[in-house]
Amino acid sequence: MKKRQMAVCDEEPDYTRQFARYANRDREPLFLVHGYTDVQELIRDTKEHPADIILLSPKYAEDFKKQEPTGQIICLTEEEYQEEEPEYPVIYKYQSCARILKTAYAIYAERTPAGIGTAVRLEEMKRIGIFSPLGRMGKTSFALAMGKELAKQRRTLYINMEEFSGFSVLYPCEEGQTLSELIYFMKEGKKAFACKLESIMGRIGSLSYIPPVKSPAELKDIKKEDWEELLWALEKESRYEFAILDLSFGVNGLFELLEQCDAVYMPVASDETARAKLWQYRETLKLLELEEILEKTTEITFPDNIEQLEGYAKAEGKRWSKS
Repeated sequence: MKKRQMAVCDEEPDYTRQFARYANRDREPLFLVHGYTDVQELIRDTKEHPADIILLSPKYAEDFKKQEPTGQIICLTEEEYQEEEPEYPVIYKYQSCARILKTAYAIYAERTPAGIGTAVRLEEMKRIGIFSPLGRMGKTSFALAMGKELAKQRRTLYINMEEFSGFSVLYPCEEGQTLSELIYFMKEGKKAFACKLESIMGRIGSLSYIPPVKSPAELKDIKKEDWEELLWALEKESRYEFAILDLSFGVNGLFELLEQCDAVYMPVASDETARAKLWQYRETLKLLELEEILEKTTEITFPDNIEQLEGYAKAEGKRWSKS
């Protein structure tokens, strides 16, 4: 993927230095960030090497504007409230670097007329499905444990596709956009998908995740074709090597998604009712001539405690990380 450039120019050297250091901390950041405290130096450099996003102090905006820059100018303001409509988008300067970056990505994604490039892959992004026709089997705990272990070595994205994920309680974070907004952005035909993804994404340690939908109605509105387009966009434009799909019967096109997975893990139970439901699930797949799903499915009998299930998930995540 072509490396995009971001420039940040502010009169405070420590601020600029710390922001650039934070933004470049990832092994492969979406944008390579360059810090400046001298606007004339910024002007000289961007004439030769244009920046896609320019974050700068409002006091420098007029000087920089005269150069007719090609990138998106965003002002870092010290004022939380703007009395007049600003000429350029503004971001409040004194907040976390992570939040500033997310806001800058969101602004760029909405305004840029072009995409940011295609991921050059040695191999396709692997899709690992976690699904069970039974309830209360520790499916999400398994998916997250595997994802967190896998993310220690490989770039991994977790996507929750449940009607009631409980994520906002399990992993409290700032209210923001979710999977629904990402799908809507994609359906509008806008180009900077990778930027939009970065602007809404959350993290649990090294594991990235797309904040899940807030209601079953939102999940129902996502069509089978939308899921296919999302996974295609992740394959084409993102840097992720693995996608962990935490699936449910509420997903339109569930069986098609399971077919497209490289592997499926299915936590199960061994009591009489569970066995009856599993028999019906297997028979349904055979009736639909989807035996391929059964062939790639690993069934995991629900253990005595969740720690054992998570231990197995971690072992599998470690195994996949070496593949």
